[in-house]
Amino acid sequence: MKIERANVKEYPVLRLAGELDLSSVPDVRRAIRALIDDGFVNFLINLTNLEFIDSSGLGVLVGGLARVREKQGEIKIVCANRRILRVFEMTRLTQLFEVYQDEESATEDFRRTNAPVHLEPPSEEAA
Repeated sequence: MKIERANVKEYPVLRLAGELDLSSVPDVRRAIRALIDDGFVNFLINLTNLEFIDSSGLGVLVGGLARVREKQGEIKIVCANRRILRVFEMTRLTQLFEVYQDEESATEDFRRTNAPVHLEPPSEEAA
């Protein structure tokens, strides 16, 4: 599993390549948590270069989505890989995630809805 962290426009993207399965889930979970811990609540996960995804891989994506939604954020999935997209359709995860063909379309949708890139840290007064 290869995980690349990049930015498209101002939004972070995790680009995953290889197999997202039980053995790679801990690395993907760490990468998602790192984005959230850095204050990012709206970001992309690009699955176009995945060769395989199993139920544990789907689970780590759903778990990440739950964490960002607690902070009023969103994860958008980018997937031009028909085989991986079919798994999302069969499991009905296309009803949970917004799925795009390319990173530019996903970031434009974030921008159109004025989704913040970064969660503002709590103010001193709130502490």
